[in-house]
Amino acid sequence: MIGGQVDRNQIVRLRAPLVDDGRGNQARDWEKATETPLDGWAIDAGATGEDTTNRDGSSTAYTLRGPLEADIEATDRVRLFGETFHVDGGVGRQPGVTARTSHCIVQLIRWEG
Repeated sequence: MIGGQVDRNQIVRLRAPLVDDGRGNQARDWEKATETPLDGWAIDAGATGEDTTNRDGSSTAYTLRGPLEADIEATDRVRLFGETFHVDGGVGRQPGVTARTSHCIVQLIRWEG
């Protein structure tokens, strides 16, 4: 804690451009994704799970709470603790009474196996 305020974490947002997939559809080109560090995030561990169909499958989840106006979208990916996560669902914006009580909420998930 610094100056009575809780330290916040940095995440890295990955955003891929939309390109033509050769069949007239738009798709994200993750090979050309740009990385942007974003400061001011609280990180809460979420649930883990397993895929009962695929015995080696498991998931890890986190909840991020950051600045209300954070530039993050549902189609972005996030690098956290050296691993890449998908945004699970949309990006929530929770306005509060003051800037200190307003925040952006992002659910992350990563599947392995």
